[in-house]
Amino acid sequence: MSDVDPVTEFQNQRTAFLSWFGEQSRLIRHQPKSDTIAEVKVNFRDHGSEYLNRMMRAAIVMATEASDHICVTAKPPGFYNVEVPKMCAALQLRLPQLAARLGINPKCDMCVHFIIENILVEPGF
Repeated sequence: MSDVDPVTEFQNQRTAFLSWFGEQSRLIRHQPKSDTIAEVKVNFRDHGSEYLNRMMRAAIVMATEASDHICVTAKPPGFYNVEVPKMCAALQLRLPQLAARLGINPKCDMCVHFIIENILVEPGF
């Protein structure tokens, strides 16, 4: 077992992803210049998978190493080692699609912003 508590590590990775994702939404909303939109597109393509992979690994480690922890037992069996990785994989597929919609026109940018905000309201994991 690592020095870091697996539950804390998952929570840290979850928070890091959601904070990063929220920052991308704020950039789209409050700085809709073409260079900022281009930066968000690159972030979605290059950095989103990194965040999601770390969260996926942390969820699997938490499910195996802290299987008796209340955070793990409060969810249905397989939630952290099956469902969370599925959600992360789905988001990894979705991020390039969202990136492709950015920069087409301001309405598309706002649609992406609202999609992100809806995910942030209820991420599922």
